Formats: sequence, C-alpha cells, structure tokens
Amino acid sequence: MPNHSASSRHPARWAVGVAVLAVAALVLILRPAVGHSGDRAAPATVTTAPSPTPLPTTPSPTPLPTTPKPTPKPTPVTIPASGTGQLVTVPGTAGPTGPGTRMTYRLEIEGGLPLDGAAVAAQVQRTLTDPRGWQPIEHVAFVRTPGPASFELILASPTMVDRLCYPLDTVGELSCRNGNRVILNAKRWVDAVPWYRGHLDDYRAYLVNHEVGHRLGHGHKGCPAPGAPAPV
Repeated sequence: MPNHSASSRHPARWAVGVAVLAVAALVLILRPAVGHSGDRAAPATVTTAPSPTPLPTTPSPTPLPTTPKPTPKPTPVTIPASGTGQLVTVPGTAGPTGPGTRMTYRLEIEGGLPLDGAAVAAQVQRTLTDPRGWQPIEHVAFVRTPGPASFELILASPTMVDRLCYPLDTVGELSCRNGNRVILNAKRWVDAVPWYRGHLDDYRAYLVNHEVGHRLGHGHKGCPAPGAPAPV
C-alpha cells in the first residue's frame, strides 16, 4: 500500500506559510501608524506669538478753570477849565422828523475838548426829536444843519460858557440861552451834577430840553409838589 503520509502534509505547510506572509504584509502596512517601542507620534504643538501689552496712556491734563475777564470800564473824561476858545461846527445834517414847521440849528463844540462830535450830534438830535419833547408841543420839526440856522447849540468849556453867557453869571457851572445861542456847559454834559443819581443820558436830555425850551420862549417853573416830576 503506498505511503501517502508525507505527501499529504505538504499542502498544510504551504497554507501556513501563506498565512504567515499575509500577517507580515499586514504588519508592514499598519506599521507606519505606530512609532518605535509602541510610542504614538506626539501631536504637533502650535505656538502663537504673545499679544503686545498696551503701553499705559498718559491722562489728559484737566483744564484749569478760566477766570472771566472783567468788563473794561470806560476811560473817564475830564473837561478842562478852558479849551481853545474857538467854536468848531460839527459837520453833517439830521432830520427833520415829524410834521411840524422846520426849525434849524447848528451844533458847535469848542476846540480842545475831549468830546466826540458825531456822538454828541446823534444824542442831541435824538433828544430834540423825541415824541415826549418840544416838537409836538411847539409843532416844530428840528433839523440840524452846518450852515445858517434858527439858533446855535454850543458845547463849551466853563470859561467860554461864562464869556458867551455874559451878562448872565454862570459861575463856571451853569448853562444858558443867550439870544439865538443855546450854550451848554461841557462839564455838566460829562459829569452832570454831584447830587444827580440817574442815568447820564437822561441828564443830558434834560440839559438840552431845558435850554432849548428857553429858546422857544419858555421860562422857569417851580416844582408842583414834593416828590412830583420836576418840570423841564
């Protein structure tokens, strides 16, 4: 009987060899994913640059409180005892206002006095044409002119007022009407009188109206009662 034992074991050995090769191949395929000595590959570390620390800011200086500037006071005006002695006509015209008969006047100021002719002219005209003044009472309309006029309205130093008002005695303080001249003491125009407590513009209006009233033929009137409004 033939011996088949040796030849029957050969296929089994071949099958085992194929299995070993298959396992080896599988190990080779999987081995790149496994590190040496069984260590796994360490994950890559991402390094980020640190954010810069902001520099400390210098605080804005607190503004100092501002001190309001005081309102400048007007420069005081002093009228000298004497000017140049020459009268200067203020140029320009003004008026008339109102329906009355035209009454012209020429404004003159003595030379050497610290007065603004244009400002004086404006205030005089404003006073004469005020509806509370002489225009509606006398039915006139005042007109300022640099030429011939119904009367002259003059501002002069105390010394020249005394001379122009003579024979009236104005003692360097008073004003007057002398003929067709209405003569105002520049000292009173600037300083009024020591006992006056009102506004200077109101005193100037009184001064103009009082002396022009004399030119219109009005005399002095006494005070009607204690505390009552004084006649102009």
